[in-house]
Amino acid sequence: MRDFVTWIGSVTLQNELGTSATRSVPGLAIPPGAWDRQTFWRFADNAKEATEALAQQKMKALAHAPVEAMRQICTQYRFFTIDYISDLALLVAKLPFGGLRSLLSQILAEELGEGDPDKAHPEVYDRFLASIGVEPEQLERPLPANHAILSGLTEELSRRGPAFGVGLRGMGGECLCQTYLSVMFEHLRGHPYMREHESSIDWEFWTIHTGEVDIVHGELTRQAIDDYIRQDPGALPELAQGYERSINAWNLFWHNIFDAYGSRPRAVSHEHAVMSMTP
Repeated sequence: MRDFVTWIGSVTLQNELGTSATRSVPGLAIPPGAWDRQTFWRFADNAKEATEALAQQKMKALAHAPVEAMRQICTQYRFFTIDYISDLALLVAKLPFGGLRSLLSQILAEELGEGDPDKAHPEVYDRFLASIGVEPEQLERPLPANHAILSGLTEELSRRGPAFGVGLRGMGGECLCQTYLSVMFEHLRGHPYMREHESSIDWEFWTIHTGEVDIVHGELTRQAIDDYIRQDPGALPELAQGYERSINAWNLFWHNIFDAYGSRPRAVSHEHAVMSMTP
């Protein structure tokens, strides 16, 4: 198991250095029959810890970026939120009836504003962007490389089974994304522009996604996935593959953004990345 998590740490580090993160790794590095709940959650927790360390390295640059670069970095995130909602709807359609399907349906409804389009999270985020000076025409200009990443995730979600989708968009969206956003917000609010204009900025999106509500979502999602695993232990290899794919895509997504609009922060050392993945 140590060799396995060490390999995952190496993959994560490679993403930070900009090498390919889209390759398929069937079965990861552990035989499908060797998975159990404890192994899976150890893998998931170690992966999340290592990803948070990489997020801290990336997002440090946000607090000191030129104002226009800061705006562009924030703008590029909106394209993830839009695709995430569509993919979550697809995942809900794939899942069997049960607790996980019901929970993700509830989260999807909240993302869409529970019937009120003005409360849909992409709309809320766009109001934040407008309040920091992002021009409307910028809202339709995703980085081509990241557009390809997001399209690839949707394609994989469409053709793979529900367990893979749970790892890709269930854990990847509700567990991993919240970790990244908390780190992003921590450094974003330290930017001189944000401090100077704090009273005129629309913070609603960040109140939702870095507060207690989103933390509760992550905890509920984890419990629902654990119940899903208990009911179908055979889903574990596909679930792990989906989560690994999500980590790779998420790290490369942000690498592309900072590569385009900001100075790339110093990479985490190989030793640190591997140690952070060790159980």
